[in-house]
Parts: sequence; C-alpha cells; structure tokens
Amino acid sequence: MDVRQLRYFLSIGRCGSFSRASVELNVAQPALSHHVANLEAELGVKLFDRSTRGVVATECGKTLMHHAEIILRQMTHATRDVQDCSTQPSGLVQIGLPTSVSIELAVPLLTEVEKRFPAITLNVNENHSGYLSEWLASGQLDLAILFDVEESAAFDLTYILTEPLYFVTAPGGPAAGRDAVDLDTLNELPLVVTGQAHGLRQVLDRHQRDNGLRLNVKTELDSLNAIKKLVGAGYGHSVLPWCAIQAECHSGALCAAEIRNPTPSREVYLASSKDWALSRAAEVIAGVTGELVRGLVASDRMRGTQRP
Repeated sequence: MDVRQLRYFLSIGRCGSFSRASVELNVAQPALSHHVANLEAELGVKLFDRSTRGVVATECGKTLMHHAEIILRQMTHATRDVQDCSTQPSGLVQIGLPTSVSIELAVPLLTEVEKRFPAITLNVNENHSGYLSEWLASGQLDLAILFDVEESAAFDLTYILTEPLYFVTAPGGPAAGRDAVDLDTLNELPLVVTGQAHGLRQVLDRHQRDNGLRLNVKTELDSLNAIKKLVGAGYGHSVLPWCAIQAECHSGALCAAEIRNPTPSREVYLASSKDWALSRAAEVIAGVTGELVRGLVASDRMRGTQRP
C-alpha cells in the first residue's frame, strides 16, 4: 500500500465511478482498476461494490477511506511543516467559531493574523458549536472553539475559561440597574432563547433539571441578532454570554445582570482533532487565538474566570 494507491482509491470513492475518477486524476481507467485490485488482494477484503451505476464503498472500504484521508492529510502537513522550518508559517487554516464568540473574536483574529503572519490564509467558519464539533471530527476544520466538551471526546482540548451567562432584558426590564439576580428570577418569565441543539440552551435545560427552574420559552431562535432585537423591543427576556451583548449594554440598548445562586456557565475550549497533528500554521493560529481571548477578557469584551 502506498500514497498513490490511497489517493487513487479516495478519488474513486468520492466520485463513485472509475470513469469519473479517471478524468479527475488524468489516469487511465484500467490503471485505476489495477491499483484497486492490488489493494484488495493485499488487504484480503472487498473495497467496492460494483454495479452498472458505478461503485459504492463497502464497510471495509469506508474504514480505509477514513484512514486514507488522515494519512494523506498528515503527508500534506508533514511536507508543509518541513518547508516552513526555514520560512514563515504558511498555508490554509480553517477555524470554527460559535456565533456568540465570533461577534468579538473574528475581526481581531483575522486582523492580527494578516498583520503578523501574512503567508497564512485563515478561514473563519461561524456556526453553532454542535456543527463545529462534527466538522472538526471529520477534518473539515483544523481548530474550533467548543463549549462543555467531555474529556472522553475525540479532541485535544485547551481550556480557555469558564464563562458565566447573563439575564438580559430591555431597558426598564427586570435586569435594569441590577448587577445580579438569583436564578429563580427566571421562573415563568417569557424567554426568547436558542433552540435545544444550541449549547446555550443546553446550559439552561441542565439548570432547569438540576434546580427545578420553570422555563417559559416564548420563542426559540438560532439567530443571536434576532434574539437581541426582540429582547430590546420588549418582546421577552433572554440568557446570553457577555461577549454577545456587551456592545448593546454599553450603548443602552439592552440591560444585563449576572445570574447567581447558582450561576449558569459554560466551559470554553480551543479544540483540535486527535486524529491528526496540527500544521505549524494551525499551531500559530491556536496561539494567537489564546492571546486574543485573554486580551478580550482584560478589556471586558468577554467575561469569565480561569480554573486553577
């Protein structure tokens, strides 16, 4: 088994056809068939089910595809890292940021990377943390900020901080002029919150179970901007992290009070997949991300505490 065989095998699996893979690779179809036959003979298993409509990977084939993707990705990273030893780190890095964090982190991160590491191309993917963890596990992302990740998960985790959540209302609402409220203040109040697949909602649901909280969910939305506009219009109240609302609180569009007794919070991690090592460029981005988050906390654009 060699790298060329794996590359051909992956292309056939993705295309679902020897003929389409032949065009993509610019390699004769009989040669591709020969390489697959050699792989099947070496491994002693059938890798593809063939039909008049094309080919579909068997269970053994799917397993090999997963490992082949990792091997080829590592080969690419190895080549790039060796070449980068005498030069500035370079290449493409994909990082996933949850929307609530991206509001404050995306712009300074992109700006700082462009200034300090111009040879790195950084793509920021903003989405829900649930999607980001799936894309990180599948190799579509190099790095992602995730919340409340179990240590048994398939990620290498760097703990960043524990972030409290705030009770958010319109000016003149229950949070106006208050530094903090008790958790039971939320009982029966009309809430505008994220859907149940969202990490923020999962924190609330956990406190509802553990503390007898009686949530009155008036509306579910997965758009933080829409939630903030509805709250500002007096439609309902919400529970959000400081980084998502600090600009509106400073402008007077929203009011926020920390929730206590107990405090709903989430642990924030910078994660990468355990299946492959980070490129040098991705390691650089991880370091810059940590620096910037510490700076955001120091400037009160994010709030949280670090555990010992």
